[in-house]
Amino acid sequence: MRIGIYGGSFDPIHHGHLVLARDAMEQFSLDEVRFVPASVSPFKTGNPMSPGALRAEMIASAIVGEPGFRLDDRELRRTGPSFAIDTVREMIRETPDSEWYYFIGADNVADLPLWRDWNALERLVHFVVYPRPGFEIPPGMPLPSVGRHIEISSTEIRGRVANGLSIRYLVTREVADIIRHANLYQPKESPSSNPST
Repeated sequence: MRIGIYGGSFDPIHHGHLVLARDAMEQFSLDEVRFVPASVSPFKTGNPMSPGALRAEMIASAIVGEPGFRLDDRELRRTGPSFAIDTVREMIRETPDSEWYYFIGADNVADLPLWRDWNALERLVHFVVYPRPGFEIPPGMPLPSVGRHIEISSTEIRGRVANGLSIRYLVTREVADIIRHANLYQPKESPSSNPST
């Protein structure tokens, strides 16, 4: 099997993620793409994320009926930061004799040598780069890239929700429903604010 590993916060998952995953599946003839929501990113420990269970629920709802797309919540069930090498080694033990493709944004490529056991990870997976505006692959790192990029960001979606703006067409209807019902991404009320004014 040829399996893609798509890690990230997915806070929330959006159409850009889904289009990229489908594009990579077709371009690299993948049998499966596993969406792996991070518990705590080693590089983003100061940025709180929505509860893992809700992020996993949003992913599961977004990929219903998508052949080859699968939610893998192993990092949410672990304690501490989510390291790619730990996840990859676990997956290889469970599904040996597979070929592994690890998706990474162009904005993270320069930091790859800082990842835990980077040299071991490089031997275990094929890195596939998805484009990010303003970022190029550094010289000397010939990594295959996915061509298509949809200009949507989770940060933008969270901001639109906080400001009462529509997120239609940015996320699936099911994800929008979860965001609404769970009251996600609402602005934090200032301690000095007076709700009666």
